[in-house]
Amino acid sequence: MPLYVPAPQLGQKTALFADAMRVRIPVFVEEQNIPLENELDGDEPRCWHFVCYDNEVPVGTLRIVTPPHPTHGEGPEREPEGNYCKVGRLATLKEWRGKGVGKLMVESAVEFMRKNPSEVGCRDLEGKRIDGEWDGRLLAHAQCGVRGVWEKLGFEVDEDMGQWMEEKIMHCGMWRRVSLEKAE
Repeated sequence: MPLYVPAPQLGQKTALFADAMRVRIPVFVEEQNIPLENELDGDEPRCWHFVCYDNEVPVGTLRIVTPPHPTHGEGPEREPEGNYCKVGRLATLKEWRGKGVGKLMVESAVEFMRKNPSEVGCRDLEGKRIDGEWDGRLLAHAQCGVRGVWEKLGFEVDEDMGQWMEEKIMHCGMWRRVSLEKAE
């Protein structure tokens, strides 16, 4: 069976989120030495979680953080304005890197977002829908060391955001525009 990405699920109280953590912990906590309490954050309940599987085994993950986005401690000096979404926690297990998992994850997320802009729209910190629509922009706080990967995935660097440290890793802001499917 080829790699596949099922429909995403919102929040952290799902089996899909548990599978996402089966990828995030080895990649971020074990490989990159990010403390588990920092890897999990207050955004999890309002995130759409995506997992890539190989024969029911999770091999990659990413999350989409819905708007709005208040500024936080670590991050760019200038947090962009508007109802953009953030893509993050893109991770692939070591033995699966270079095999198209990241591309499949991002393209699956973009396709879901394009077809479901109202579902992707603004949510509170508990994941409940609030007023405001997603504007079609997708921002990655990308690790500078893998900037080229994000560029291959259609993202462009925002020089105005500069670079900053998150979890002792240099990051930069990168954008991708998603054409939204209009409701009939």
